[in-house]
Amino acid sequence: MYKSDNNKNYILKKSKRKGKRFEIDMNDMSHHFASDVGKTYIDGRTIKEKDAWIARHKNDKNWNDKHSGIFFSRHLLWGKHKDLKKNVKELEKLLNVKIKIDI
Repeated sequence: MYKSDNNKNYILKKSKRKGKRFEIDMNDMSHHFASDVGKTYIDGRTIKEKDAWIARHKNDKNWNDKHSGIFFSRHLLWGKHKDLKKNVKELEKLLNVKIKIDI
């Protein structure tokens, strides 16, 4: 479990950065993540493709750093569920925060 951000709310929204799909606004900073053209587990990729994605990225430098795009891709786009809202709920529990979906 991660240390709480003092009950701060995060906002998940569409990224305005070229080539990126999402942005997570964490009050004092934000992170853009995911290719705007790639398909992920929430877009219908298979478990096998999810496992391959995890195998490719699990040794990335910021895999466990909540201040990185790969962290949010891992938990939201390639998470336990194929449903983004369910993955958001899982991440809220992990980080002890509320995440508003504004897409």
